[in-house]
Amino acid sequence: MNILFFTTISPFPQNGGEKIRSSYLLKALAELGHRVFAIIRNEEQADLEQYRISGVEFLTHRKVPLGVMDRITGKHYFRQSGEVLRLFKTVCTNYDIDVAFLDYGFIGQYMQFFSDRGIPVILGTHNAQAMHTLQVPAHNFLQKLRRSQLVALEKMHERRYFKQAAAVLVVSGHDRSYHEDFIEPEKVFVVPNFLDEREYNIREQREPDLLVMTANFGMFMNNQGLKWFLEEVWNDDLAARFRLWLVGRQSKEALARLAGKSKWKNVTAIGRVADMKPYIAKAGAVIIPLLHGSGTRLKCLEAMALQTPVIATSKGVEGVDSSHFTIADTGEGFRKALLAFRGNGRTGAALREDFMKEYSADVNRQRLEHILQFVYNRQKAMHV
Repeated sequence: MNILFFTTISPFPQNGGEKIRSSYLLKALAELGHRVFAIIRNEEQADLEQYRISGVEFLTHRKVPLGVMDRITGKHYFRQSGEVLRLFKTVCTNYDIDVAFLDYGFIGQYMQFFSDRGIPVILGTHNAQAMHTLQVPAHNFLQKLRRSQLVALEKMHERRYFKQAAAVLVVSGHDRSYHEDFIEPEKVFVVPNFLDEREYNIREQREPDLLVMTANFGMFMNNQGLKWFLEEVWNDDLAARFRLWLVGRQSKEALARLAGKSKWKNVTAIGRVADMKPYIAKAGAVIIPLLHGSGTRLKCLEAMALQTPVIATSKGVEGVDSSHFTIADTGEGFRKALLAFRGNGRTGAALREDFMKEYSADVNRQRLEHILQFVYNRQKAMHV
């Protein structure tokens, strides 16, 4: 098939969960033998030649800054970009596109372009976004009012556009239940976040006293999780036994806001890195102290793939199928779990085994091919 893939994400470098999902979707589609025309952003000005995927041709579009009226009215949830439409027209004029794959966020307004041309659309979600927004902390009336407005706009977008897709991809059973409230259930498919197992065979010398938290700390759920962990869990006893590294975008800024500096009580913010895998691979354990969010955590899957034990809240491993996590949902319980932690290779090996069964690229390529055939056969039946 010829597939037009569109996302508002900059998939490269793969230094964030949403980037990892989009990049592996692209790779999986290409490895199934399809030709993919990927219209993506490149906000970090990455050299896309370094991320070349056989069978994928990259085209880029710019992020348009939101104006004051956009933010007030929410028009951007429904507006199309002229630049993006021109790229769509170029690809569809030069090639016979069989399927359009729209990935991430609120881009349902572009479906009409493809339905006008008889091209079925697969819509990829990364979470139940409106419910995700509903969890954003709001501390006063104006913040609560703004949050309610955003949730209403996001639900309006979902209900107006998502049902037009030939198939909707969700990342967990919980997200499937949410979307099935307004989309025909037979069109909703679970494709969990997944990783290419071939890229997670790296080995680093384990450092048992090193804890790592990887995240985009600019996202509220990661920021709030870090705040809870430092205020309710981390103390002098833990600082005497462990080093904690915060790895990822805006980790320095997040720690500075909470602690007044980028190193505090044996906690160090590393900042943005091109590749988080070496940090996870050398850690004695990964911590995921999340209280908010939805979907499946790529940070959790990366730890599993790299055989690194995971200590988390229930929310931190929500939607991930394994019985080999250490879970604690109170500050005291999390602290006790860390103080009792004695890493061993058996836990890491068991996590890797669970990862391979459900979250490997090999398994999820087969799921994607099934969905593509479902969409293709449905479209063919409609035109018989």
